[in-house]
Amino acid sequence: MLRRLLDAVHADPYRNLLRDHTLARIAKLFSPRYLRSKAALVAFETLHPDLPWFTRDAIEKLERWLRPTFRGLEWGSGRSSQWLASRSASLVSVEHNPLWYERVRASLAAAGITNVDYRLQPEDDYVRVVDEFADRRFDYVVVDGLFRSETLLRSMRKLRAGGWIVFDNANWYLRSASRTPHSLPLDGPPASPGFERAEREIAAWRATWTTNGVNDTLILVKPEATPVG
Repeated sequence: MLRRLLDAVHADPYRNLLRDHTLARIAKLFSPRYLRSKAALVAFETLHPDLPWFTRDAIEKLERWLRPTFRGLEWGSGRSSQWLASRSASLVSVEHNPLWYERVRASLAAAGITNVDYRLQPEDDYVRVVDEFADRRFDYVVVDGLFRSETLLRSMRKLRAGGWIVFDNANWYLRSASRTPHSLPLDGPPASPGFERAEREIAAWRATWTTNGVNDTLILVKPEATPVG
């Protein structure tokens, strides 16, 4: 029961809350600052049911930057799928959960969205979707699904120079100075060898961290010449 509750409120992304710095992390989760941020987030998402589950700052930056000619790739579908597709020429969206896939597919159909190449992919084939596309094919990539170190790394070549990677909950996976609960500190170990490599690869990219006090959304801009490999 406790595990289901923690998962439902995204309070334990590493699934180690009960054994690693438990008291300090619980104190942060129930701090007045965090509780105010959580209440504000719930109110914002309730009042704006059509917006993606990114931070408000990230949504506003995307709104200004997106163009109707852009082509996007999205790892993990949801409210962002319809929002992005309605502002883009095309969107490839990759989902692994059959029930969630049907729910999002129905919402896209109800909205008359026809420019989404929506893929239901089993976990074994999830990441390989990106191999179908030429390098520099996409104007933006959203990383918000399974295997985030792999999807982040393997999407880099598929993004044009000047394109954006929008990495949701990036503070759970990349080391930063974020004060959001569950953030990986700059002086701590990497989340995994894959994310350690990703941190090296994006060192030359322009990075904009945004937060709502509950989650962070990172926007990465690919430089003109990036040695990925």
